[in-house]
Amino acid sequence: MLKYILKRILYLIPILIGVSAIIFALKTVTPGDPARQILGNDATEEQVQEKRDELGLNDPVLVQYVNYVGGIVTRGDFGDSYRTGEPILTEILPRLLTSAKITLGAVMIGAIIGVLLGIISALKKYTWIDSVVLVISMFFQSVPEFVVALVLIMILAVKLHLLPATGITTWQGYIMPMLCIGLSAVAGYTRITRSSMLEVLGEDYIRTARAKGQSEKNITYHHALRNAMIPVAQSLGSNIGNAIGGGMVLETVFGVPGVGKYIVDAITQRNYPGVLGGALIIAIILTLINMIVDISFVLIDPRLKTTIISGGAKKMPKKMKAA
Repeated sequence: MLKYILKRILYLIPILIGVSAIIFALKTVTPGDPARQILGNDATEEQVQEKRDELGLNDPVLVQYVNYVGGIVTRGDFGDSYRTGEPILTEILPRLLTSAKITLGAVMIGAIIGVLLGIISALKKYTWIDSVVLVISMFFQSVPEFVVALVLIMILAVKLHLLPATGITTWQGYIMPMLCIGLSAVAGYTRITRSSMLEVLGEDYIRTARAKGQSEKNITYHHALRNAMIPVAQSLGSNIGNAIGGGMVLETVFGVPGVGKYIVDAITQRNYPGVLGGALIIAIILTLINMIVDISFVLIDPRLKTTIISGGAKKMPKKMKAA
């Protein structure tokens, strides 16, 4: 088990190097001179060149990349903002907490609603209730998140005045972003829960429990549901990544001061360290989440632990030779 965890940690190194290289390459081919942007149009060419030397922009691209990665590894330095001069990490950390609250809330909303709908759909399979549940879940998956956001703003903020349209000055400001992101994940949770429940309900031990006279409620919640939740738990990692990606767009719609809005603002301002640092921090977080989820698979499903310990493949017995 420890060997598997160490192997997964080592896999992070080439992944993060590849992600950082791609992001850095996109930054180098983007038009515009950061030094000119910082100093303004009134600066002389000599001042611009001095600023470029100060920022290291006159160095070869490979040298710039090595220096940037070296600063992150040795000092945790993601660069300084062209707009404020403050370290990128200092500007992003408070926004990271805001984005994390929205992401976790959205995942909880999507999981709770999706699992409940999936259970109902499985217990009422091939009925009109099953059809209605599937239509509702697919509707939320098909409609873009920003459309749902605009509809919620019109209904809950403009018409009913129940929630603020933008900002998170109070806890109520978190509700609509969480709803928009969470509802888009309902279909996935519903589909996984339904198929897993139907598979578990057809197992032999479920039929044995019914033969012993146990109630359907006890069979559903004490036998079937526990085993059916393993695929649902395994899908949490990808859904967290989708929630983070969706949050980047919705933070701009709702005016939420999160990492997504910070990156969008940095793009419009041509604040390249902000774009590079924000995108790289999100990539690191997503990579770590995927690693934690992969490790949690082993803890959730003991069968995977047996496979890992045995080396990933069972040895096939040799065929007996005919006498």
